[in-house]
Amino acid sequence: MADESDRTRLIGDITKVIREPEIPESARSAGLELIGWLARRMPGELAHDIGVEEARQSERMLKASRRKGR
Repeated sequence: MADESDRTRLIGDITKVIREPEIPESARSAGLELIGWLARRMPGELAHDIGVEEARQSERMLKASRRKGR
């Protein structure tokens, strides 16, 4: 299991990235959501995978539609 300091460092790293002016608003929003999720987890709590398969399916569909648009 990852050390709690890893989680804290990850939150800090994401914070630094989303402060960059060239980061798109959608990425900034996603970063803030991830920070919120990381901050809510209890020490030692395992990550869940709810929505992971749906996100992967959505990404596959987006890639397929981009290839068709070429």
